[in-house]
Amino acid sequence: MTVELEDLATEYGEPRKLVYPLASIDFPPVRVRKLGEVCMAIRRPNGRFLLQTKESYPQSVLRLPSGGIENGESVYAALMRETWEETNLTVTIDRFVAQISYETPNAKAEFISYLFCLREIGGRLSSNDPSERISEWAEVEPGELLDRAASLRNMTSSWGNWGMFRAAALEVLAAHCIET
Repeated sequence: MTVELEDLATEYGEPRKLVYPLASIDFPPVRVRKLGEVCMAIRRPNGRFLLQTKESYPQSVLRLPSGGIENGESVYAALMRETWEETNLTVTIDRFVAQISYETPNAKAEFISYLFCLREIGGRLSSNDPSERISEWAEVEPGELLDRAASLRNMTSSWGNWGMFRAAALEVLAAHCIET
């Protein structure tokens, strides 16, 4: 995957390489997907970003769409497949924003989130994969991303660590929007 990541960085910009601390890495998808995931920051024609929630999430929290990289699949192929499965939208890649790793005081996860900023150029928003169980979509202004990240970071109970994990990509995206 290293050569592919170098090619993606050359074509779409050198990603920030970040490590986020977590209390534990023993939760899905970090525990389950050893190859990592792609995170899709999809900018709609109105300039807003798409966020989603699923039936199983507490409090209808919203996060960036994401999906796992399958064994033998390239990051690019996973990005395009997951974008189609989850949104049915046609997109172009504007920027390879970040590679986000996660660690605890005792361990570093093999899992990496590859965050891309995408621009919608066509299609009609709908899920092509019913197993995703997406229950709601929202569009948010770039200035709202940190508020959404805070909602995830402040989750309690057994969802707290997952919320911190999902907040990371929103925080990185918010910083990217401020810088550009």
